[in-house]
Amino acid sequence: MQGAFRESRPPRLAVLQLRGLEHFLPDLVAGLAASGAVEVRVFTVTGPAVLAEALHWTDDPARDALWFEFCWPPFPELIARTEFGGRRVILRVHRVEAYETLHVAQGPWPKVDDLVTVSEDMARIVLQAAPWLERTTRLHVIHNGLDLARFVPATAPADPFRIGWCGSMAARKNPTLALEVLARLLEEDARWRLHITASPGERMVEEAVLRLVPRMGLGGAVRFDGTLPAAAMPDWHARNAVLLSTSLHESFGYAIAEAAAAGCDLAVLDHRGSEEFWPEAVRFGTVDEAVRLICAARPKRWRGLAEARFGLERQVAGVLAMLADRRPPALRERLMPLSHGAWRGVFPLREPADHIQHAILSTGAFYEAEMLEDLRRRLPPGALFVDIGANIGNHSLFAAGVCGARVLAFEPAPALAAHCQATLEANGLAARLSLRAEGAGAAPGLARLCPGPGHNAGRTRLAMEGSADAGAVPVVRLDDVLQEAPAVIKLDVEGMEPAVLEGARGILARHRPALYVETLTEGDFAAVDAILRPLGYRPEACFNRDPTWLFLPR
Repeated sequence: MQGAFRESRPPRLAVLQLRGLEHFLPDLVAGLAASGAVEVRVFTVTGPAVLAEALHWTDDPARDALWFEFCWPPFPELIARTEFGGRRVILRVHRVEAYETLHVAQGPWPKVDDLVTVSEDMARIVLQAAPWLERTTRLHVIHNGLDLARFVPATAPADPFRIGWCGSMAARKNPTLALEVLARLLEEDARWRLHITASPGERMVEEAVLRLVPRMGLGGAVRFDGTLPAAAMPDWHARNAVLLSTSLHESFGYAIAEAAAAGCDLAVLDHRGSEEFWPEAVRFGTVDEAVRLICAARPKRWRGLAEARFGLERQVAGVLAMLADRRPPALRERLMPLSHGAWRGVFPLREPADHIQHAILSTGAFYEAEMLEDLRRRLPPGALFVDIGANIGNHSLFAAGVCGARVLAFEPAPALAAHCQATLEANGLAARLSLRAEGAGAAPGLARLCPGPGHNAGRTRLAMEGSADAGAVPVVRLDDVLQEAPAVIKLDVEGMEPAVLEGARGILARHRPALYVETLTEGDFAAVDAILRPLGYRPEACFNRDPTWLFLPR
């Protein structure tokens, strides 16, 4: 009878929150409850007894779940020491825990079934901190949602010279930049006003703003509206023509979405991850760019964007879909933004714990970027770059994307070769890549593939012994397969560099390409130098953690 009663009720979701960290929950909880698909109850945790109460309420472990809001003490410790009896455990992570603390890096992830972030950028930050996470925990991106009925543009036009700024008085909110923008605007027109509503933050920042307002001649142009309750924010936004956001980072940017829904135009500092939510037309990088955006403001033009992307119903649907999904954790591909100078692209992240992929994930830059910048000077557009030991395509992408070169890549490991191909395809550069899924050596034949450790596929190597084993990979001689003059050849083949060079003597003698050769030991360097010196090559520079020498012909 008890089991039948449980089946007759909806699944239960116990939402556990901490005082002072509940501000992102009310609309979501109300939306989930209104859906009828799940029964929701909020528990404000003050100690273990409240968690015990939540466990008692979620009395059908196969169907019920617990949602922990913020990876913040005492939640990590509570989760680690609690036996959940088969109940699903969900933890939502926000910017502060992943970006400013070790709570995510040290999280009890084997005890957590689902981790929720509010942006792809936050998911990448989480994986930087906890690269092994997806082996035990499903990682979801569910954007925040607004109750759009609360945010309605005013019928009367907003004051065209009224700018809004809101947030906490904290350094990461960067309020002094807003003062600089206002000062520049006032040079053009004395009617501009900046209205600030702010919650208490850092004393240093508050005092800096109060000091700079008169110092910059902004007295009377800056209006402090105090700390407003959430219920008053829709009207405050609706009276502004533009919201100026100067934050150095936002995981989502609730205030920006609220302002767009209320009819404000936007001027958003182009912080990390902002491109996921806000179009290029509202993002700025300099004071002059912000001034141009504000002077050209067109209120109400982003209401449609807010309706299409940030409605509460979309967030509720995302949470319900997650609750219905019981598939086991699995690694999934994510596209990471990647840049070098003015070039912009993406890199497919498949294994966050891999050495090269984690380096790209952590920096947003190419792996071994210093060497690649040197390469750029030697590789003209349209020239041929030969990438021997291409791995997942880091160097090949740089050559094809940043340099505009053609690439002939050799990568015998099937998974790495497929990843290399996918890397260039993700950037629309597949036509510039010719990929050979084979190794290079002193003579044609077969070799045994020896995978690197799980955290560093770059240590994958070939062994000529045991080459008749099943799964052996083909090895070719560069002199036999390379039909045109290369401008640059890069070799990173875990000790087989001398063998590759032996098989390329003809190419080196005829075409004199620049060479980048990894030599992990002094013995490796001596063997490489012994081959190249008689051919007129000399070492010119050394790059990278794993010594990679530039050899140039004299």
